[in-house]
Amino acid sequence: MEHMEQVERLIRASYPLVAIESHEEARVLNGLKGIAADRGFPLYAWSISAGLEQLYPLATEDEGDPNMTVVDRALEHALVWSAPSDEAPSGKPGVIVFKDLHHYMDDSVCLRLLRDLARVLPRRRASVVLLSPTFEVPPDLEKDVALVNFPLPDKGELQERVESFAADLLDNPKASPDIVSLEDGGWEQVVRALQGLSLVEAEAALGEAVIANGRLDEGVLPLVLEAKARQFSKSGALEYYRQQATFGDVGGLDLLLAECKGLARTFSEEATTFGVEPPRGFLLVGVPGCGKSLTAKAIAGGEMPLVRLDVGALFGSLVGQSEAQTRNALKVVEAAAPVVLWLDEIEKGLGMGSGEMDGGTSQRVLGTILTWMEETKAPVFVVATANDITSLRPELIRRFDETFFIDLPQPAERREILSIHLRKRGRDPERFDLDAVVEKTEDFTGAEMEEIVQKAIRRAFGLGKDAVETEDLLAAVAATVPLNTTMHDQIKGMRQWSTRARPASSRQESGHQAKATRMGAVLDLDA
Repeated sequence: MEHMEQVERLIRASYPLVAIESHEEARVLNGLKGIAADRGFPLYAWSISAGLEQLYPLATEDEGDPNMTVVDRALEHALVWSAPSDEAPSGKPGVIVFKDLHHYMDDSVCLRLLRDLARVLPRRRASVVLLSPTFEVPPDLEKDVALVNFPLPDKGELQERVESFAADLLDNPKASPDIVSLEDGGWEQVVRALQGLSLVEAEAALGEAVIANGRLDEGVLPLVLEAKARQFSKSGALEYYRQQATFGDVGGLDLLLAECKGLARTFSEEATTFGVEPPRGFLLVGVPGCGKSLTAKAIAGGEMPLVRLDVGALFGSLVGQSEAQTRNALKVVEAAAPVVLWLDEIEKGLGMGSGEMDGGTSQRVLGTILTWMEETKAPVFVVATANDITSLRPELIRRFDETFFIDLPQPAERREILSIHLRKRGRDPERFDLDAVVEKTEDFTGAEMEEIVQKAIRRAFGLGKDAVETEDLLAAVAATVPLNTTMHDQIKGMRQWSTRARPASSRQESGHQAKATRMGAVLDLDA
């Protein structure tokens, strides 16, 4: 495991203070026990509940101190423990793990003791590991602490845990012989479904699924994904979508959809071997209600998991909390990869107006996301949606491969949208005069076209009809005031800006298409 190799290098280099940021305490401690066993040094751990205990080698009766639950005493003990003696003139090599010390980073005595340890430990070949679910390095320790952001388990670790789980099931004398029935491809599917969870969460999700399904076979997959969605929602910032849209649910937008086809294949091992550099993501800008969110869901389309990041939910009241929550959320996204990450209405959380009243927290969160988008090697495709691109910073826009403008649907697209929503509700589009409806819905958004179908069905039901008719659709149109009427100036400004982006549809005259049209007109005039 690469992350434990990094920790081992820091310990071998006698780095005095190593801060490991992880919720998976048991997993980190097991890794440290392995390092201690390989290198032949003792490993201790301290917590406010258990005091000081020896983890490796197995403690004897006089080792450790369960009464040492005061952090100052424990840090002072670490100074004395590693001091030179007649038996060890250079000091005792070893590692002491302090759990949850992030709660004490505003204590001046604790900081002073840590700085003292940072000064003397390198000469004594000893290290202190600070293990916490979140850790903000205080300025006092900036030059003394190596921060390791411990990742969630990778495919290999999850595979081992699933195989161990299956072995335990088979060893159970009360279990039926066929309680585990997974083909080779089934194992891979289960592991992929568990990606993005900690080992504890993965085992709990798998256990719940097996209890509900009765066996460990392909039937656990939807149950695992359901449990995974609940785990993702605990943070409040991430939402895992099990049910996704497809390109068939999107009316129009042919140019954008063409760019997105085959996206999952660009993240495959075959593509990597060929030298393909997968795209980083698209920024979708346009009129509200014209399908930006639906398109984000359709880009995943069931071929890749879809995770929505609520930027607003990242912000916390405590100092450093927002940045820590951002790092944790991105860590989960990377572990779930390959994945489509959806940032909805990104301007509300990361726009230029944000950050003026929050002490710069918004800008630090933005900086964390920008750095991650630039440097991550994980197969994550970011789809961001925005209604007002003028409030977005240039450095954020630059992170995306393409910026598409989604305009009000043209007549052929409105007909397509009507047909999609009528079919979804069990109605045959051929039974309606859709041309008459399309003619009356100029400048309607896609969402308003769906609303017309819903209103028409309610109207027909309320009138006691046996079926929905064209007149119901037309009545719904007459009862709808389109957004372009109530927000005409704002939408006009958006459409004027659209010449700076790629058009999402070949039927809309905007972006590069509009420029080409104007250029052609100029050439004709010159001729």
